[in-house]
Amino acid sequence: MTDNSFQKVGNSEQRLYGPRKILLCGYSQEDRLRFHDMLRDSGLSDIELLVADDTTLNQTVRALFEQPISRAPQKGPAMPRAAIMGGITEKELHTVLNAYRQTGLPGQFWATLTPVSENWRLGDLLSELQKENEALRKRQPAKN
Repeated sequence: MTDNSFQKVGNSEQRLYGPRKILLCGYSQEDRLRFHDMLRDSGLSDIELLVADDTTLNQTVRALFEQPISRAPQKGPAMPRAAIMGGITEKELHTVLNAYRQTGLPGQFWATLTPVSENWRLGDLLSELQKENEALRKRQPAKN
């Protein structure tokens, strides 16, 4: 399932693959609202937010992106925290990442929707993101 073909994202007006949505995973209702406010404050309030919960782990990412806007569960789901972005420009992606760093929200996995990843089950994609993150951390030099 791994492709291991990371591609650096530029800073252009080129749109990323998929519908203009962000799928949030592992978010509480409060954090989803903070993410929504962050998008609004960054001038990106037109991006639809979708929220995954434990019941969506066996659905394909494509099926989740095809759903209309959804509400976060009342309690935080027991799944890795991640944001999967589609249909935004490269510039907007950088805006989201930079604004997120300013929010004080916890670290998370980031991914963009691709023609390959949209066919994966959400649980498999989150597992792969976790493995890739661990591999990247092992390659980084230890901080003193």
